[in-house]
Amino acid sequence: MKKIVCLGIILSVLMIFGCGKATVEDEAKDFVKKQFNFDNTVKLDTSKLKYAVTQEKDNKATVKVSGTIDYEGQIFLIKEGGKWKIEKEKGAQVQQDVIH
Repeated sequence: MKKIVCLGIILSVLMIFGCGKATVEDEAKDFVKKQFNFDNTVKLDTSKLKYAVTQEKDNKATVKVSGTIDYEGQIFLIKEGGKWKIEKEKGAQVQQDVIH
């Protein structure tokens, strides 16, 4: 009886730790969220993005990210020398082009 209980406990622990691993898609989703977290005054909704593993071999994987991003915010610009530039004093930073 003790062996069955011990086996059940071991299997339960293995299931808990085995299910808790982050998948390739989860890692890609976390990376994308960090990439777009550049300013607190800008709101980006990345919940409609889809993540699909296109290639997985050995210790490498490729994840295709598709979908739309809802974007809301303000970007402050200043004209210097006849050209518009991001006003850095306001804290707005544009790191990537966002397609809406």
